[in-house]
Parts: sequence; C-alpha cells; structure tokens
Amino acid sequence: LAFAASQLVYGSASDRYGRRPVLIAGLLTFIAGGALSLFAQSAEMLILGRIVQGIGGGAGPAIGRAMVLDVFGRQRAARVMAYMTIATPLAPAIAPIIGGVLQDAFDWRAVFVVLIAIGVFLLVAYRLLLPETNVRRDAGALGATQISKNYRALFSNRSFLAYSLVIGLMFSGQLVFISGSSFVLIDELGLSARAFGFSFGFVAIGIMGGAWLSSRLIDRWQDTRVVLLGAVVATTASAIMAALAWSDVASPWAVLLPMFFTSAGTGIARPPAMAGALIPFQHMAGLASAALGFAQMIFATTYNIAFSSLVAVDQVALASGVAAAAFASLLLLLILRPPPAQAETERS
Repeated sequence: LAFAASQLVYGSASDRYGRRPVLIAGLLTFIAGGALSLFAQSAEMLILGRIVQGIGGGAGPAIGRAMVLDVFGRQRAARVMAYMTIATPLAPAIAPIIGGVLQDAFDWRAVFVVLIAIGVFLLVAYRLLLPETNVRRDAGALGATQISKNYRALFSNRSFLAYSLVIGLMFSGQLVFISGSSFVLIDELGLSARAFGFSFGFVAIGIMGGAWLSSRLIDRWQDTRVVLLGAVVATTASAIMAALAWSDVASPWAVLLPMFFTSAGTGIARPPAMAGALIPFQHMAGLASAALGFAQMIFATTYNIAFSSLVAVDQVALASGVAAAAFASLLLLLILRPPPAQAETERS
C-alpha cells in the first residue's frame, strides 16, 4: 500500500517541480527506510522501516514511465517501455537468490546493507548523470482543482481505462502465481527449493521474451493489435494450464510451461498497453504514470487477497485464478476496444 499510494504523490509533484528533484527525494526516503530497517530492534520497527522504503521506492516506476514520455514521445515510447519490461523481471528472478546468499553468508541485516548501498549508488549516479526531462512544468499541478480535473480526464478516457484494467488483470494473474506457486510446486508437486528458485527464473524469461517480441512488433502493428495478441496468448496458455490441472495432470511442467507462455503474453501486451494509456496525457505524464501504477498495484493486490481468502491454494485453484484473470483481461479489451494511440493523440 505504501509503495502504490506514494506513486500518486510523486507523479503530481514531478509534474510541478520536475522529475529529477522528486526522484532524488524518493531515493533519500528509500535510503532512510533501509537505515531504519537495518538498526531495527523489534518487528514493529522493521515493518516501519519497510513501509518507509516502500514510500521511497514508489518514485522509481512512477517517474521512470513519465521520463520515457518526456524524452521519447509517442513514436518511441512503446518500444522503450518494452525494453523496460525486458529488464524489470530480472529483479524478482535474481533477488531471492542474492537474498538467500546474503542470509547464509551473514544475517538478515546484510540485505539492508546492500539495499542502502544500491540506494546511495543510484542517488550519486542520478545527481551526476541524470538531466531534467520535464520541460513543461505545471505550476498548478498540486492544486486540488487541477488534480481533480486531471483525474476526471484520466478515468473518463477509454484508452486509459481499458489499458489500466488490462494491465491490472494481467498483473493479478502473475501475483496469484507469485504468492501461491511455492505451495503448489514444492508442497504439492514435490519440487525442491532450489528447483523452485530456478522455476521463477524460467517464468521471468517468458515475460522478457514476450517484451522482446513486443518491441519488434510495435513498429509494424498498431498498439491495439499487439495488446490483443498478448491477451490472446496469455488467455490460451492459462486455459491450457487450467485444463491440465482439472484433468489431474500433476506435474511441475503442467504448471510451469503454460505459465511461461502466459507470462510471455503479459510481456507482449504490457509495453503497448502502458504507452497507449499514457500517450494521450504527455502534458501530465507524472500524474498519469502514477495513477496507472497505483491502479495496477491496488487492483492486483485486491484480486490476490480475495483469491487467497476464498480458496485453498492447490494446482487447480492456482491455474484457475491465473486463467480467470487472463480471460477477464481479454474480455475487457474486446468490450472497451480502445482506439489506437495515434487516434487518441490526434483527438487530444
């Protein structure tokens, strides 16, 4: 919640004051949260430190997407976001491995030493290397009237509404897999802890491969076609996973192989969906990026909490939860039928 909600503050603030100072403020907050966690003497203090880290960490995605629009505009934004999508899955793929090594070699505090060091490195690098990209600052961006007007414009826009829901639903399926796969793959299907770690990397490669394909298709196809292709791939693969589970095919590969292609579909759809949602709002890119990130996180978290509270996690439930999210994303895309970004930009 801290990570998601903080993006809303950073987005509007970066429209008002510029991307660079707000991003630096987020990094300073992230470092402070790491220090609180490092020296925590109780669980409550550790949780507080993590909340502060979440507040600081929200600056990265909110402002990063806005900077892409600042620098690359409509023509190249989707391709650059595809490159970002290729890189992003590396974090959840390698972070547990690095964390485990640090835990074994030292103790849990070593994790926060590394996080603080990363924050300090990025802070120094950004101060030395990162120019300001927001050349159209809005002096009224933090005013209540302007914020209200901007949010009405966002959520009355068919492209933003459609693509934010599609991204949120696709991420919901990914989050169901992330939170429930250990119970299925290790406890139910007998995968070793080490093999389970590599299975996360395998699924992450699916997202990266899909994003790479998306970067190739974006220049040739309209963004709406690329998003639709990704939704169809994700829905088909997750439906196969659900069919195998309901048919009692109890194998790790019956989960991992379809999930690989489900993730690939997400990787295909995500970059043009992000670009399609944000391109009509280049004049308030920070707020639009923040609202998109917040909506995705809250939607996916709510879906995952509801899923976990309603069903006991097993292979059938996991596959069904992922498939339901993918099917809903495809259905919404077909119902809302967002126009191509070019048409949205011309109307704006």
